[in-house]
Amino acid sequence: MLKKLLILFGALVLVFIVFNYVVMPLYVNHYETVKVPKLTGINFLEAKEIVEKSGLDIKQADVKYDDKVPIGQILDQNPPPDVMVKSGRRVYVTICGGEQLSEVPNLKGRSLRDAKFALEQRGLRVGESVRKNTNEFPADFVVSQIVQPGSKVKRNTAIELIVSDGPLVGDLKVPMLIGKNLEEAKKTITDSKLKVGKITYQTNNDVPAGQIVDQYPKADKSANESTSVELFVARKKVVIKTEEEETDMSVEGNADLNAGDKSIPTNKKEESTGETKKEDGATEKKDKQQDNSKEADKNKDKIAPGSGKEKSTTGDGQN
Repeated sequence: MLKKLLILFGALVLVFIVFNYVVMPLYVNHYETVKVPKLTGINFLEAKEIVEKSGLDIKQADVKYDDKVPIGQILDQNPPPDVMVKSGRRVYVTICGGEQLSEVPNLKGRSLRDAKFALEQRGLRVGESVRKNTNEFPADFVVSQIVQPGSKVKRNTAIELIVSDGPLVGDLKVPMLIGKNLEEAKKTITDSKLKVGKITYQTNNDVPAGQIVDQYPKADKSANESTSVELFVARKKVVIKTEEEETDMSVEGNADLNAGDKSIPTNKKEESTGETKKEDGATEKKDKQQDNSKEADKNKDKIAPGSGKEKSTTGDGQN
């Protein structure tokens, strides 16, 4: 029994020694705190050296683009400066990537419209385009590009393109006709050994009537003597008055005519005529009533009550 107690006591002493002289020092050293140095405004390589000397670690978190700040300079850090952290803590920093660059997309085989859209999405734009007759791609499709796909360029850089002008039709060129009047355009087409095609009139009040506003094929397209050039000619908008407006104008015209006439207005004449007709009708009715009254008086005189004539008539009737 005593032996067991001694063994138990010795084990406790050993645990105490290990905890006090091994575990606690390790624990204390592991959670030793240090102050985070200020890293913003200095280069990443310089900041890395400072952080490692402080017993901390540094890690690039993000890249921001700013053409006014040198490439590699630290813009932000986390944790912020002067904060006490555990030794070995990682400090995340955001560095400047300088002026932002855009990757040039592959535009070959795309329509000119699609190519423009793809460049605008990357902050780029279409530069000067050179047209070339080719059977490889239809007209207005990109044949090749000057800046190769995958290249990194500054934003708003103009990318020059070589654009298909369609297959080579012939040795002739379609002249520029837009801006000419119709007769001049016809003469120019004939002088160019081409044919005048369909003529379409379009309402356009911004240019003089008879001026060419569009053409097909476009200017400088290749052509041969059998090629017809369609013309689109401006015409003015025709204003058509409605029947209602014409009626109103007619009324206004009558009013003007009547304004200079001192006689009774038409409507008053009509009213006057109506009244006259009414008076005539009333007079005629009155005359008829008088005639009927006179005729009744005559009959009354002929057949008076108690007269011998009445009896004679009665007697005749009975016989």
